[in-house]
This record gives sequence, C-alpha cells and structure tokens, in this order.
Amino acid sequence: MPGYFFTYIDGIPEEMKNRLFSVQHLLALAMVIAAWVMVIILFRDKTLDSKWKAVTCMSFLPPLLEIAQMLWYKSVGEFSWSYTLPLHLCSLMAVILPVMAITRNRLLQEYSFAIGLAPALMTLITPDVYYYPALSFIYIQTMLVHGIICLIPLFMVFCMGFRPDIRRLPKVIAILVGLAAAMVPVNKLTGGNYFFLSYPAPGSPMEAFAQAVGSPWYLIPTFLLGCVLWAGSYLPFIISSHIPERKYGLKGNLRKALRPKASEAETKESALQR
Repeated sequence: MPGYFFTYIDGIPEEMKNRLFSVQHLLALAMVIAAWVMVIILFRDKTLDSKWKAVTCMSFLPPLLEIAQMLWYKSVGEFSWSYTLPLHLCSLMAVILPVMAITRNRLLQEYSFAIGLAPALMTLITPDVYYYPALSFIYIQTMLVHGIICLIPLFMVFCMGFRPDIRRLPKVIAILVGLAAAMVPVNKLTGGNYFFLSYPAPGSPMEAFAQAVGSPWYLIPTFLLGCVLWAGSYLPFIISSHIPERKYGLKGNLRKALRPKASEAETKESALQR
C-alpha cells in the first residue's frame, strides 16, 4: 500500500480501494476525534494568548494542505481548473480561517462554526475520496483538512469561551449564498462543480437527494439538511443560555460542560467577544 501513496485512483488496484465505513475509514475517523480531544485537553487550562496562538497556527494548516493538494494533482497529471482549485465550500475555509484568526472578527468566528463545522464533519463521515486507501496522500490530506476545520470551532467553544449566537446565523447564510452565487459563473467558465452546484459529491447524502428529486433540485433538501444540522449544533447553546446556574444536577452540569476552564487572568475578560 505505501507504494501507492501518491498514486492517482486510476493506478490503484481494485482490491486496494477503500469504501465508506470500512475499517480503514472508521480508524481514520477515530484518530481524528482522538486528536480533537487531546488538543482541547492540552490547551484547556492555557492562557488566552496561548490559545489564540494555537488557533492561528491551526488556521494556517488548511491553506498549506490545499497547496499540497494542488501540487499533487499537478504531479499526477490531473490538475484541472474545473475541480482542483480551492473554491469548494470547505476549501474556502483555508482563506476564511486565517483571516478570522488574525482579525478575531466575530462574524467570521460564527461562520467558522456554522459553515465550517457541520459540512467538514459530513465530509469526514462521507469523504468524496473514500475510494482511496487510507494510507494515501489525498485521503490523509482530506481527513486532515476537514479535521482541522472541525477542530477550530470546537476549540473555540471548549477552550476559549466562544458561544455561537443563532441571531448571527442569517448573516452567515447571506455570506454563504453570496459565495455560492459567485461560484455560478466560475462553474460555467471552468465546467466545474464548485460548491457542488452542478452535481452532488460522490458518496454524500446529496447523491441520494439527486436520485430522489433530480438536479439541481437536490440543492433544496441539501439546504434543509443543513438547517437540521444547524438546529442540532445551536440547540445546546440555546438551552444552556436559558438554564439557571446550579451547583449540582443535570442543568448545572450542562452549562459547566459547555464552559471552558479559565485561568485567573481570563476571568477578567471573555476569551472571545460575545
């Protein structure tokens, strides 16, 4: 298998190809989740400055990995303006996350949570390169990029006091719609499928939606699925904001679980602007 590490899918023997929810896939998912837990535990009691430095360092990994991906496509002779540019929904996080980390912009923090977390998590569960062996460059690159995109908002929540605010979600959706609209002419010029506006990602729920309602109508149930994911991700914070503090009991434990440990210096100011 290591001999095929940099090989394009056409050159990989059929018996070595991967599949969704295989042992390889589940082990890769487990390692990503374990890395999330270890990083959060490691930095949970660090100073605010150390946490921001960690976020900044993490935010610059996706662009480096995206560049590495483009170089890999070029090296195997498969570079194409139609699908290898970093213009997909998660690929654009390689630009948004560093800007968010440097500026600490509150709306971009919300965007990283609402648009970064759920889509990247879905990609980890149903990666569009699932047919590659787990020990291949493109598979590892995909899991790393999307793992980091998930980790940063989780890190901000559990380490830095970030509290997602559903009242900002309409602005986030407006940014998303604007970016999607910008991809329409790009797709026409390149014949591409950025933001999966032309056809669904292989192995994703969009494929089932496309089979049920056709193209491009699969985008409607895809958006509705996104609404369900948003509801699930925001609900714990909505509930916790309406639960009174208690020292013991489920209610108190819920709020405590959603609040990171803070150093003495951090108790004087919020880690992030609420």
